[in-house]
Amino acid sequence: MNDNCAPLYLGLDLSTQQLKGVVINSQRHVVCEIGIVFDDEFPEFQTTNGRYVDGDIVTAPVLMWVAAVDLLMGRLAATGLASRVRGISGAAQQHGSVYWRRQGVDAIRQLDPEVSLRQQLGNSSAFAVVNSPIWEDSSTSKQCEELEQCAGSASELARITGSTAFERFTGPQIAKVRATQPQAWHQVSRISLVSSFVASLLVGDGVPIDCSDASGTNLYDIQAGKWSQKLCDSIDPQLVQYLGPKVTLANEIVGQLSPYFAQRYGVASCPVVAFTGDNPSAFAGFESMFAVSGHSAAVISLGTSDTVLFPLDKYPYSLDTQSAAMQHLDGHVLQHPTDPSRYIAMLCYKNGSLARDWVRQRSLGAGSTWTDFSNAADIVPMAPMAFGFYYLSTEILPRAKGVYRFEQHTDGSIVGPSGSTYRQVDRFSSDSTVCWNDARAIIESQIMSMCVDYAHKGSHAMTGVAITGGASSNPALQQAIADILGVPVFATAEQATASVEIKAPAMPAYGGAVRALERLDPVPDTSSTLEPPGSKYILQAVCSPNSDRHGVYAQALADFEFLREFVSQSTTLTCADSSE
Repeated sequence: MNDNCAPLYLGLDLSTQQLKGVVINSQRHVVCEIGIVFDDEFPEFQTTNGRYVDGDIVTAPVLMWVAAVDLLMGRLAATGLASRVRGISGAAQQHGSVYWRRQGVDAIRQLDPEVSLRQQLGNSSAFAVVNSPIWEDSSTSKQCEELEQCAGSASELARITGSTAFERFTGPQIAKVRATQPQAWHQVSRISLVSSFVASLLVGDGVPIDCSDASGTNLYDIQAGKWSQKLCDSIDPQLVQYLGPKVTLANEIVGQLSPYFAQRYGVASCPVVAFTGDNPSAFAGFESMFAVSGHSAAVISLGTSDTVLFPLDKYPYSLDTQSAAMQHLDGHVLQHPTDPSRYIAMLCYKNGSLARDWVRQRSLGAGSTWTDFSNAADIVPMAPMAFGFYYLSTEILPRAKGVYRFEQHTDGSIVGPSGSTYRQVDRFSSDSTVCWNDARAIIESQIMSMCVDYAHKGSHAMTGVAITGGASSNPALQQAIADILGVPVFATAEQATASVEIKAPAMPAYGGAVRALERLDPVPDTSSTLEPPGSKYILQAVCSPNSDRHGVYAQALADFEFLREFVSQSTTLTCADSSE
């Protein structure tokens, strides 16, 4: 087939700060990437990093997102590739919600290709709430309590929806809109998640929310595969209708591309596959690459916050309140975006790169580099002789705040499960025999926490882990992950004709493009002998575990978990806090 007419697939990702587009061909090579950074492209909205922050209230202007879709499609048209697109899917930041008025839904059904989306939807007063609450909002504590009371308890809410109540989740956010904005609420005709909102714009009609993103609402009964009528009714008897009674898998077609985009930008009329949340979409993209490597998928994203995603073959929560999973309800369980028989566990850690950066500057100096940090951390394991915990912000897993350090000592008063005794210290020991330091301690602490929390929910051993995010290129972190988890570590890379470059790709958008390809062209034509254009995302092995070190960490996990719980249960910061 002539490369100039070969089919292409578009994946989109509407994140907090930008709208990203990735175009792939049938061989999954990336042909084109487009980024629309909100603050740069739309200064008139006066956002900071794509949102408005007012204390605990964090929102984003819906019309800015609308304008970004138009702008990205225009730039796609300018590449000359638009007419070759045969399918579209994508992702968006999780938990955010968009509140359509009836006039808004009517407007996208009859768009005029001569007028911009922003103008048409702005003129029609399309949205009952013009600034949508997003995932960073934490102003809904009252609504969280009410949802847990409706369910019967926090554990029962987790059993039904996969999570205890979280302020950023969509259910509490919807409940707050209804309670605090009654006039706006009376105008609501439909409620979309940000993912289904983008898909609705593309289709020109309201489309179903996908099951995986629905799992981040505190309203979706995961095992039943539908909205919980009881939980939804506790907010409003019409809420199921507003959300859309049908929930879909993320590999199902939800409609055809609106004629608006074909006539305005020359994008071929093509199917739109359901959009999902950014984390499930990224996970699905990684799974497609892990299938090639022969490993099961587990993904660690190392960024401002750290996130761990891994598959579950069965739902971990049950009526048995004494089970290990029901005793450890931290983290989230999501329905798998494309396989209704499987699930994804998601663990979130607030103190990621910002905490590592704090340690770097405090222990090595403000002028130090990340190379200096890696060099300092490149020592033998501190565990089980010493542990550190670094929670500058109140941590999610565990619920704790402050900086704590512990060392084994014969006079220690804290007795771990191994029988070793520990004492709390202000500074780690450093002499001719030991050179413990905070750089090594924070890496071990962060990865050992992931190991402990994985064990609470994971039903089988990992065989490999992919790392992504801004800190994924740090060699000390890479090796610590391998040694503590005991598995090979892979980094995402971009493979061109003559080279392989380690790179953090736009995985949620890439995952969307792959879903569109797999749904619409499951057996692509591979008969061409021409070298496919563009580059390809692959997993590149970067390090393997040291078996001796892994054995040390495995033996130290019980004491580590005990001390972590000790920190969580502490009511006062007897050690130096984050202002030390």
